[in-house]
Amino acid sequence: MSATLLETIERLAYRIVFSVVSPTIIILISLYIFNAKADVRYLPASGLAFGIGFFFIYLAFKYLIKPDPSKKALPSMRNYIIVFIINLAINTEIVYLLVSHAGVPLLTAQTVAAVVIAYESYYAYQSLANRGTKKAVVRLPKSLEDEIVYYDEDGQQL
Repeated sequence: MSATLLETIERLAYRIVFSVVSPTIIILISLYIFNAKADVRYLPASGLAFGIGFFFIYLAFKYLIKPDPSKKALPSMRNYIIVFIINLAINTEIVYLLVSHAGVPLLTAQTVAAVVIAYESYYAYQSLANRGTKKAVVRLPKSLEDEIVYYDEDGQQL
């Protein structure tokens, strides 16, 4: 591998690890503060901590994983909130199952849930970010003149 390719892989690995580890740490610290210091029960505390962590996950994705060159102020937040609500439900279910039924300590359960959600969110947010781009459809060639045809989001040929 060339040095340029190796550097690119290292930057990508750094971005992915940073976007998973930082929000996980923020979620765990928030969970500890809510549960141990403020005496909030573990499921509401988990939801509140995940809510705080959501903004860090979103910001890490927006500015680190998929930077927007135009630097618009948080575009399409609605789609990210839908992903957040789904992730919150998944997070709460994982924490509940691990703590109540498997006897796993709360911080360990939240760590597992946060890593699963961060990994899943990376791909969900990639899908959201790439929604407006052109999509290529390759047809089976019937003649030598056939080529790649591009369609927009509505299925109209460009």
